[in-house]
Parts: sequence; C-alpha cells; structure tokens
Amino acid sequence: MTLRLKLAWNSTLIVTLILGITFTGTYLLFRQHVKHSFFQQLQSRAFTAAFFHLEKDELNAQKYELIEQRYREIHRESIRFFDKSNRMVFEYDTLQYQLSDEVLGHVRQKKVLYFTDNERQFAGIFYRDNEGDYVVVASDTDKEGLAQLDKLKRYLLISLLLGVCLSFLFTHLLAKQTFRPFSQLIQDVNSITAKNLHARLAVGTKEKDELTALTEAFNRFLERLEKGVDSQRSFLKHASHELKTPLAAIISNLEITLSRPRTPDEYRTQMGSIHVDALHIKSILEGLLLLSGLEASSDVPFAPLRVDELLWDLLEKTSITHPEAFIHIDLDQVEQKPHLLEVSGNRDLLMIAIGNLVDNALKFSDNQPVFVQLSEHEQHLQLIIKDRGTGIDPSELAQIFNLFYRSPKNQAIPGHGIGLHLSKQIFDLHRIQITVRSALGSYTEFALLFPSFR
Repeated sequence: MTLRLKLAWNSTLIVTLILGITFTGTYLLFRQHVKHSFFQQLQSRAFTAAFFHLEKDELNAQKYELIEQRYREIHRESIRFFDKSNRMVFEYDTLQYQLSDEVLGHVRQKKVLYFTDNERQFAGIFYRDNEGDYVVVASDTDKEGLAQLDKLKRYLLISLLLGVCLSFLFTHLLAKQTFRPFSQLIQDVNSITAKNLHARLAVGTKEKDELTALTEAFNRFLERLEKGVDSQRSFLKHASHELKTPLAAIISNLEITLSRPRTPDEYRTQMGSIHVDALHIKSILEGLLLLSGLEASSDVPFAPLRVDELLWDLLEKTSITHPEAFIHIDLDQVEQKPHLLEVSGNRDLLMIAIGNLVDNALKFSDNQPVFVQLSEHEQHLQLIIKDRGTGIDPSELAQIFNLFYRSPKNQAIPGHGIGLHLSKQIFDLHRIQITVRSALGSYTEFALLFPSFR
C-alpha cells in the first residue's frame, strides 16, 4: 500500500471515528431532550387533570372553563388518581398496567416523579386538596418523539456514510496533490549517479515545509558524499603520482643491485637508498591517509586541552628526532593567564599540525635557532613559530598551503609537499586563524590565533 493510499485510509478512519462520536452524542442528547420534554408534558397534563376534577368547587366559571378546555385536549394520556390508601379513585383509560404501592410512595416522597416502563413514560405528582391528598399519574407513549428519533437515526447514519465516502475521496485527492512533489523528488534522486554527484535537488523557495527540509538534508548528504568520493579520488590520484618516483627508484636500485654480484658494502649502500625511498613512501601514504580522513569526516572528537602542555610534549619528541636542533620557547606573557592556555580541540591532530610547522622551521632554518612564543592578542591566545632561515618569496606565499606544492629552489631539501596543506586543514577544522609573514634571506613566521574556549 502506498503512503498516499495509507494516508487516505487513516484520515478516513479518523473522520469516521470523529463523526461517529459526534453523531452518537447528538442522538443521545436529542433522545434525552425528547424524553424529558415528554415527561414535562405529562406532568402538565397531570396538573390539568387534578385541577379539573378536584378544584371545580373552588374556581369561578371562567377559570374552570379554561381548565376544562385544556383537559379536553388530553387524548391519549392515561390519567389515574390515587387516594392516601393507594386506592385508584379515578381512571381515564382502560390500559392494563399496575402501579405498585412502592412507586406511589416515591411520588408522595419526591412530590414529582418521572419513570419509564418499556417505552411508556409516567409522570406522577403529589397533589394536596381540601378533600384529601392524592397521587395523580399521567402516562403515555411518545410515538411522535420515537418516530422523530428513528428519523434522526436514519439521517445520521446516511450522513455518516456520505461523510466517510466524501472524506476518503477528498483525502485521496489531497494526498495525491500533496505527494506529487515527492514523485518529482524521487525522479530527481534516481537521476543522480556517481558521474554527476555535483548535481543538487531543486529547493522550493516559496515556503519552508517538510519537503524543503528533506531536500536540503539530502543535498547536505550529497555534499558529504561528493566530498568523500572526491577525497578518495584525490587520494588515488595523488598517491599514484607521488609514489611513482620513489617506487621507480626502488625498482631501479633493485635491478642494478641484482644485475651482478655485489660486495657487502655495495649491498649496504643500495639497501640504505631503498630504505630512504621506502620511508618517503610511508610518509606520503600516512599524510594522504590522514588528509583523506579529515576531508571525509565531520565528527572529529574535541576535548579541552592546554596548549603549553601540548608544546612541551611536542618539543620533547622533537628533541629525539632532531637532537641537534635549538628551539627557544617563550611563555612569559601567558604564565599568569592559565585561562588563555585552555582551548578545545583534537590533541593528536594539533600535535601533527603544529609539529609540521616546527619541522619546517627546523628544516629551513639552516641550523639557526627556532623561536616559539605564546602570547595574548586581542584577548585570544596566539602561537608564533619563527625561524631565521632562507625565507619565502612573496610570489609563493599564496601557494605554500597547496597540496604537493614545493618551491623550485627547495627541491633538493627532502619533503613531499603534504605537511603544510595538512596543517592548514587541521587549523581550519579547529577554526584557528593562520597568518604567514616572511622576508627572503631573513625569516619566516607562522602566527596561529586560537578561538575563545569559553
């Protein structure tokens, strides 16, 4: 069953339930009204009969004539009088029914009593007269009222059936009209394949409804999917491009080594060269894999951390990999401001990103000291990494964060052009602003401005 038909059936069921409850309540209320009105009519007839039979000697002719006229209008009602001994002293009918002493006692106690026997209704009154106390009971069957109730029941049933049919018809038409945009949406979704992941679903601009929200959510899903696919394609493209050279070098060295017998020293030399190329391949793959994961993932876990502690851990590792390096760290400006040092981020990623900047500073500093400083800038924490190296040409500053970009003058220095691009992606993920200043033959400075934690 389609959603359209299911909606029509469910809506019709609800309408049927509502109409059924409404019509049933209407019928019951009207039946109660008809019954009560007839009880009041019988009570009035009982009073009229009591006046006619018991007040004749106390009323003038004109009033008695009016009472007599009303009494003559009584046609079907049964009128019975009972004295204090419960003896029937007057009977205006020939019907075969009996009233118990208990019922007559209730009438005397309550003064007015309504009750029903099968479909016959009774109204009893207690009437005091100078000739004695009497119980007057008027009864009849409300045939007109029952006929009206029967007609009302038929009309309500017909209205219910007609309402249910019309509800199903109009709900089905409304559902068809409502789900028409979904049909177009399904058609548009089916037209999107791996070859046109850049395509997006058209978003209605007239009003923001659930369909618009669904379309926007699907477009966001397509963006994430496209980014993931592009990341994989980029990984394969760059990996194949960057791995060709070291793999070719490894194969070439192996072919040369295996071309004839070698001395142990020659074997060690060739193995050393192969080892360097293998490490280069490993470094490229690790960088590309990490970069691919960053581009495809949007839920990197963040946690509070202190930047000074991260720096000390980083410098401790750097002292192992670069034992000859000299790094000067300055924390004087933030020592008395511990709240500034706490930020929110992914510790492992920030270690990699800042470590890449420190490694680059050491690599291009030509054995000069590298300066690392933490300071306050416009109420934000700022980290500055500065070297005294060869500097960067102004024309190249805009390209240094591009993937695999390497300056032509630095081709002899080991590297593969992934580090700065990866660092920039990590800083962007943490909303850290990075600024680069450099002067040829003098220095290069990277300034990181961290966002507020609280």
